[in-house]
Amino acid sequence: MPPSSSFLFLGGDCTPLHARLFCGRRLREEGFPSQLGRMDAEGGSTTLRTGSRNLRLRVLVPVALLALFVVSDIAALALAQGEGPGQGQGQGLGLGRGSGQGEHAGRSQGEGRGEGAGRGYFGRDQLLKLCVMAGLAGIALGMVVVKGFRYRKWLLLLSVGVAGFYLTGLLCPLCSVQNVFIKWNTAYLLLVLLPVALTLLVGRVYCGYVCPYGALQELLHVRRWAPKIPVRWRRALGVLKYAVLVYLVVHVLVTWTEILRDMTPFRALFAWGGTPLTIGLAAAFAVLSIFLWRPFCEVLCPLGALLSLVSRVSLFRLEADASCVSCGACTAKCPTSTCDGGSIHAADCYMCGECVRTCGPKSLRLRLRWSKACAPTAGKGNAA
Repeated sequence: MPPSSSFLFLGGDCTPLHARLFCGRRLREEGFPSQLGRMDAEGGSTTLRTGSRNLRLRVLVPVALLALFVVSDIAALALAQGEGPGQGQGQGLGLGRGSGQGEHAGRSQGEGRGEGAGRGYFGRDQLLKLCVMAGLAGIALGMVVVKGFRYRKWLLLLSVGVAGFYLTGLLCPLCSVQNVFIKWNTAYLLLVLLPVALTLLVGRVYCGYVCPYGALQELLHVRRWAPKIPVRWRRALGVLKYAVLVYLVVHVLVTWTEILRDMTPFRALFAWGGTPLTIGLAAAFAVLSIFLWRPFCEVLCPLGALLSLVSRVSLFRLEADASCVSCGACTAKCPTSTCDGGSIHAADCYMCGECVRTCGPKSLRLRLRWSKACAPTAGKGNAA
């Protein structure tokens, strides 16, 4: 038997196997559940069943998302080949930039600013944006499924470079929740529905991996300089983003016009220019991002508020199994105070994977929402 076979490599640890088994017995005597103990008792059958479920999960989720992307892109291309909805309705309603005639001439200004009407189904590189968003989302989903969280920073850099600077922000958080109504008859609707569909599948992966505005804030953040903010304060401030979402949606439905068009932080940076106000706003949030983790995302982002609501009913989510000992390591590592001793608040989770990387027993895993989950055994160690 080669010397290396006497070691059990779990989580990068090279502790000898007999020492691991001894620690497992001690933990069982003190009331802690142990993965090694379960393997001892069940002859490894639990591990085999878990591995089988994980394999199916890792295969089915990317296939389902890829099928979703392919269907959406085919539908978009098919609509673009013929007379798009924007062309037919734009002529009947007088939504072109110049005339202002037609049945709803009063809305021509808002539609003209939306830049979707009268130009066909696609406008302003929307097909390119759809493809880039689908590509980034596919990479992000793969990282989440195979737990490749250590490469996440590279994807954030790619998002800032391509989706941010090259595509001038990809999907503006303030404009998107308004333009989805104004540009409902263009490909802009697909740009908004794609993050929603991704969130329905696995939670706020778009926020945590694809959005260039959030990515730049996170890359600027220095965690050791971050002040300790009580969880109740974070939750109270987080209510503001829902208020912003409601206000913008009500305003656009009543007036059919867009407001706060260039007020998203870093919009001026991605667009290579702006007014003194927008440049100052970008600079202010850049400084705030050094000390606070994603301040705009956490407090003011209306798109994040929408996806937070959607993530409450996501198909897959991170959950802890029975091997969780409630050690608190994930709670200390979570940048949003979302993880509490193995219990994760899905609405505020960005799927960054810090809790998964920190978890010693490897208890946190992606689970189907309706699967029978084993509750973590909180407090057993203290009881013993």
